[in-house]
Amino acid sequence: MHAAGITFAILLLPSLANAACLTLAGHPDGARLSLLALSPVDASFSLVYTHSVTRTPVTELYRVDGSEIVETEMRFEQHGPGLPTEADAGGTFSRADGRFVVTMERRFPVIVMQVHRDQSPRLIAGTRTLDLAQWGNRALALGVIPDACAGP
Repeated sequence: MHAAGITFAILLLPSLANAACLTLAGHPDGARLSLLALSPVDASFSLVYTHSVTRTPVTELYRVDGSEIVETEMRFEQHGPGLPTEADAGGTFSRADGRFVVTMERRFPVIVMQVHRDQSPRLIAGTRTLDLAQWGNRALALGVIPDACAGP
């Protein structure tokens, strides 16, 4: 291996060790349910579900920034309760492929969500999909550990 290859390998190792880790816990009890390591190259994920009123798909896109979760985009087919009707400051509101597309930069230390099996809630990170209703109809808290996942 020549010097450039060694340098690349040395730069890659720390990034692998510092991949962000999503934590999923019951709310409000805080009981840990799952850990999900994100790619060190792309610390992004999405939440996908069926809207409870319009019964149409909603996709929310997120990325991890340090110890925060940043919502960057939301896509949906029909307006419904809880969905945006205009862009945040600095964001956009448009239509593409028959869907509303809203861009944003919303920061959260933790996302608390109510999941219900009828809404088919899923967390998607890379090629992995996690069924969020597998623990029943309940409130869940999604957080982030800036370093790699450790423990069960």
